[in-house]
Amino acid sequence: MPSFLEDEGKWSVDPRSVVRAAGIGLGTQLTRAELLDATGQVIAKLDHPQRKFQPKVALEFGKQYRLILTAERPWLGQLESRETAFGTITLPKVVSALRQELAPDGTLKLKFSEPVGAVTTRGEFKLAVKADESRQNFVLTAEPGQFAQGKIFRLDIHWETRTGVPLNPFKMEVSTAPALGAIVATHGMSNLGLAMPVQVDFSEPLESREGVTDHIRIASADGQPISGKWLWYGKQRAQFSPQHGWPAEDTIHVAIGPEGLRSARGGFMSQPVNAHFKTGSDRRIEVFLDKQRVNVIENGEVIRTLKASTGKSKTPTVTGSFYIYARFPTKTMKSTGLKPGEKGYYEVKDVPYAQYFHEGYAFHGAFWHNSFGQPASHGCINLATRKKNSRKGVNEDAGWLYQWASLGVPVTVYRTAPGNDQVATSQ
Repeated sequence: MPSFLEDEGKWSVDPRSVVRAAGIGLGTQLTRAELLDATGQVIAKLDHPQRKFQPKVALEFGKQYRLILTAERPWLGQLESRETAFGTITLPKVVSALRQELAPDGTLKLKFSEPVGAVTTRGEFKLAVKADESRQNFVLTAEPGQFAQGKIFRLDIHWETRTGVPLNPFKMEVSTAPALGAIVATHGMSNLGLAMPVQVDFSEPLESREGVTDHIRIASADGQPISGKWLWYGKQRAQFSPQHGWPAEDTIHVAIGPEGLRSARGGFMSQPVNAHFKTGSDRRIEVFLDKQRVNVIENGEVIRTLKASTGKSKTPTVTGSFYIYARFPTKTMKSTGLKPGEKGYYEVKDVPYAQYFHEGYAFHGAFWHNSFGQPASHGCINLATRKKNSRKGVNEDAGWLYQWASLGVPVTVYRTAPGNDQVATSQ
């Protein structure tokens, strides 16, 4: 019998092994030799008596076989039959993905359907290989600093069965996390209002927000740090508001140091970020709902007072402290959460000089009415405009305010005006 079949019922045969059987002793011949598959079908047999049997069939992975032999020594009248069953090893399958991104700790994970033996890698960088007790789960670890960010590498994985049978190598595609970047939204802008926050957008979600803002320095042109408050919006956006507003007509510098900043995917900043923006004069806007009036203030002086139409009782204008966060020369405005035909639905196209200061609340021109000085809006602050207006002698208050203001100009909406408030006549 072949040596690998000496133990009855062995189930770890390499299917690439050659099955051989031979009669032992002088004059011994095999008179019957059959190789059967699991269904009992004969897949190879001896055509005539001879000393050796070596079937020319290829065994398959994960199959069961039976070998039936009869040996005869005629001149002594000796006859012996023997039957044995064996199975070939099951071909393991790669269960894990063949395209992976290197984890932040520099690892990849391989999982197999069956226990396997040695696993080694060949490619553009070296990986240490470690298996768990089941030998179905492997962790491949790259040495730090030997691979670039934002690249794709290819690895050849060499492996074998638990019993040491070499298997065909397979390929893996390994990507590394892109470098972490950061953009300061106000970089390069000028004439900004003194309440405009600094917004830092990171290119990837951060591993942790803790301590990130310690790496960001905000200072005036003379190098004096500016105190303020940071707020986070998700894992990628941080926003800084100056405690007492920016200094007027100054250059603000924002510097982001790369040390210690990492993305959740493991990317890091390869170089510092430096940005700047310029502020305008000390400008602010005050709105008094009881007076239906807008005071425009520059350098502490009311330079203009505009008649307004704010929200009606069922759609009041919000009160509080805000800043202009978005501006549009023209904007289509429509009701929120309502469909055409529903009560309260509206849509007005080409509304001029829209300046948003809180959610959907905005200063804008209103060409469809002339009721300035009394509530008439859905919550916005309506101002007179000549755009699309057929009336004569109409002030261009909305356009003037649009030209005077800018992003970041503080807006305060009061329910009632103080008794000694200043008033400047609208021009």
